[in-house]
Amino acid sequence: MFALLSNLPLTALQSRGAEPRRAGRLDVAVDADPMPRLFAEFQALLDRHAAAIVTRDGIEAALIDRIGWPRVALPGGSDSQPRYAAEFAEVARAVPPGRRRQRLVQRLRRCQRRWDDAAATMGLAEADLQEATLDGAVLAAAQALLATPAWTCHAVMLKLLVLLSVHAPGPASDETSPWRELRLILADLDRLTAEGLNR
Repeated sequence: MFALLSNLPLTALQSRGAEPRRAGRLDVAVDADPMPRLFAEFQALLDRHAAAIVTRDGIEAALIDRIGWPRVALPGGSDSQPRYAAEFAEVARAVPPGRRRQRLVQRLRRCQRRWDDAAATMGLAEADLQEATLDGAVLAAAQALLATPAWTCHAVMLKLLVLLSVHAPGPASDETSPWRELRLILADLDRLTAEGLNR
C-alpha cells in the first residue's frame, strides 16, 4: 500500500526516525513522542490485514477451482458471446417469463447452495470476518495516530504516510488534488529532515 506514496521509501523514514538528531524548533521531546509506537502498531495491523486478504482470496480461488462460480449460462445474445448470471435479477432481465426462466432460476439456486455448502466447509465466512475485522482495526489505528498531536517533523511525516495510505483513492489519484499536494509536502518534509541530519 505504501507504494502509492510517490518515490519516498518507507524504510528511509523509519531508519531516519530511529537515528539520534539535534532537536530543532519543531522537534521537542523526541524520546517521549508516541508516534513511532503508534506507527509500528499501524504497520503491524496493515501486515496482518494483507495476510488475511491473501488467505481469504486463496480460499475463494480454491472454491472456484473446485466447483466454479455460482452462476448459470444465459441464452446467447446477438453477438453470440457467452453470458452468465450470478443473481436472480440478472436472469429475470435476460430471459422472458416462462419455463426457461424457471429452469435457470432453479439451476442458479442449486449452484448457490452448493457454493454456500463448500464455502462453509472451507472456512470462507470466517476468512471474510477476519479480513473485515482487521480492516476495521487498521482504520481505527490510523484514526488514533492521526488524532495524536505530532511533536516532531518525523511524526508529521508518519501522519502524512498514514493519511495517504488509508485515505488516498489509489494510483489514479496521484496527480489530483489534494493527494498530489500532500505527497509534495511529504517530500518537502523528507528533504528538510535529511538536510537537518547532515548539518
